Amino acid sequence: MSATFLIEILGFVAAILTTLSFLPQALRIRRQRSAADVSLVMYLMMLTGQALWLIYGVLFDSPSLIAANVVGISLVGWVLVMKLGDLRRQRRMMAAAPVGLQRPVAAE
Repeated sequence: MSATFLIEILGFVAAILTTLSFLPQALRIRRQRSAADVSLVMYLMMLTGQALWLIYGVLFDSPSLIAANVVGISLVGWVLVMKLGDLRRQRRMMAAAPVGLQRPVAAE
């Protein structure tokens, strides 16, 4: 086996572990049907970072970077969609509440 092949295997193992680290959060959101406790800013930053890593992986023709970031962007994107849906739902509920009961909705 060549050193390049072993380095790519190392990259795939790292990619699998870091990418799947988002799975428990995504499953928790699905199970609870709420992303209220999720940081919007953190996931926006993560999505941006993964998109940049994907571009980097494409430019350097790195299968491990490309695969990890395509899957990661999918998971992070799904969490963001759920978070934005929660924010939209909270804002609608606050708009429908009597004026004395309304309180600001935080973005985080």
